[in-house]
Amino acid sequence: MNFFARLKIGQRLYLGFASVLVLLVGIAALAWYGLNLSYGATERIVDMQKRAALTQQWADDTQINITRVLAVAKSGNNPAVDAYFKPLMTETSARISEVQKRLEADIVSERGKVLLGEIAAKRAEYIEVRKTYFDALKGGDAQRAEQLLQTGLLPAAQAYGVNQRELLDFQIGLATAEVVASEAAVNQQITILVALALIAIAMALVMAWRITRSVTQPIAEAVAIGQSVSRGDLRSVAATHRQDELGDLLRALSEMKTSLVQTVTQVRSATDSIN
Repeated sequence: MNFFARLKIGQRLYLGFASVLVLLVGIAALAWYGLNLSYGATERIVDMQKRAALTQQWADDTQINITRVLAVAKSGNNPAVDAYFKPLMTETSARISEVQKRLEADIVSERGKVLLGEIAAKRAEYIEVRKTYFDALKGGDAQRAEQLLQTGLLPAAQAYGVNQRELLDFQIGLATAEVVASEAAVNQQITILVALALIAIAMALVMAWRITRSVTQPIAEAVAIGQSVSRGDLRSVAATHRQDELGDLLRALSEMKTSLVQTVTQVRSATDSIN
């Protein structure tokens, strides 16, 4: 037996509306979930971009101080030049140390921590070579100072800067990868939402067609029976197994037709008796 034929008309309507409503609730829940994912991804991207900006600031300040050190070195540790650059170098070094501490607290990836450790080692090596170089300059050993500059200070500064740029590239790469992953997740959510919306539309159309057909078909059958009875044709059969209101209507028409047949038969019998 048809599933819809066992349901009352009200139950069919409730079923149709409930099915579409469940899909709409699912779409809304998925949209909310997607928004939360996008919000979380946006927060992560912002944090990564902040760390990349801090790393950039760290590298820039380091290069500024290295340039100042080289300027003092090229001046032969001229007192006037040293007096001009020393407070600036001290201020920048303090800022570099603060940024380094912030990055060490914020960076949680294994690769990032390894790079931070390498940079810290390179910075300590650079500071030590720089101190040795200026001690040689202050001691008047120009030959040893020049040797330290070429074989110690410059390579240490270059290695220090290379490691910082490597960390910067790593941070930028993380942010870029997170942006790509976020865009992929958003596109996936959009695809799922569109698919669910299409399923909801298709289900609504199918349910509307099935409900409409389950109502109009028995009504048309009942109209046909009524028209045949109005023409005096009592031979039509209204057999049905429907359990809804329309099934009751068809059975009532069948009983009416049977009653009319009995009445006509009795009238004919009476007429024959009178004749």
